[in-house]
Amino acid sequence: TGLAGIFGSLGYIFLRGPLGLSTSWVFALCVPLCLIYWAAFHYLHREATSGVEGRRLARALGGIPPPPPQASPAVYGNDPRELLNPEDSGSLPATLPNIQAAIGASGSIMFNLVAVYCLEYTLWPGLADRETLCAGKVWYTTMWMSYNVGVTLSRCSVSVVRIKRVWLLTLFQLCNVIGWFIEVYTGAIRHAFPDSHGYYIMAVWMVLVGLCGGATYGNCMYLFNTQAGIPEGLRELGVNLGFLMSNIGITAATASFSLLDATIMEKSLLYPDGCPPGI
Repeated sequence: TGLAGIFGSLGYIFLRGPLGLSTSWVFALCVPLCLIYWAAFHYLHREATSGVEGRRLARALGGIPPPPPQASPAVYGNDPRELLNPEDSGSLPATLPNIQAAIGASGSIMFNLVAVYCLEYTLWPGLADRETLCAGKVWYTTMWMSYNVGVTLSRCSVSVVRIKRVWLLTLFQLCNVIGWFIEVYTGAIRHAFPDSHGYYIMAVWMVLVGLCGGATYGNCMYLFNTQAGIPEGLRELGVNLGFLMSNIGITAATASFSLLDATIMEKSLLYPDGCPPGI
């Protein structure tokens, strides 16, 4: 998703800017990309199931419950360890007791995952839209691209650097939100430089926002799968619950700006004298 955000933004800027195409034409030209995504999905699905059979194939296709002791090797595979290790049986179903157990075992990871997504979508598109109200249209897209540059770099970093105290990243992202709110209302950075040069600084700041968000996501995924104390059967359920609650947070953050943009963050309040010259 990070690379899609980078190249998608660059493509949009190029098509709308130098080529001067309308938004309708830009989106029409993006339709063939659906075929590429479809082909990529089927390729990855084939690679994931290639050479896998029996119970392992069933797990790759979605997981199965623990086999009975007298299970047939033809159904569950020939490896006797698969029959002796109930923890290697895939994800447990999302029953109420299992959900409660998953939250109890990985609730702190879920909280940070939800919090960082909610904060990210408060920053972009919410605050980025208010910050670039008087800027050229390219700057709003540039903020999205900058965010994805940070996300891509930080998600790759988890293979090298891992952070167990992910709450520190959440706290840093909260500081970013507070800083952006202050900037939107005061314009301390965007007004400090002529000819929209202040937006270059805001774009760099948005890279830091992406770095923080991507690092939190990557480390939360790592902890979901490796942290001691989480039963194996509840790991995938914990991830799914985290994403479910994250989407609720994303929806709440983006929906809240429908109200904020029409009230306390309305353009006439942020720019009572209109857009300043030189921006």
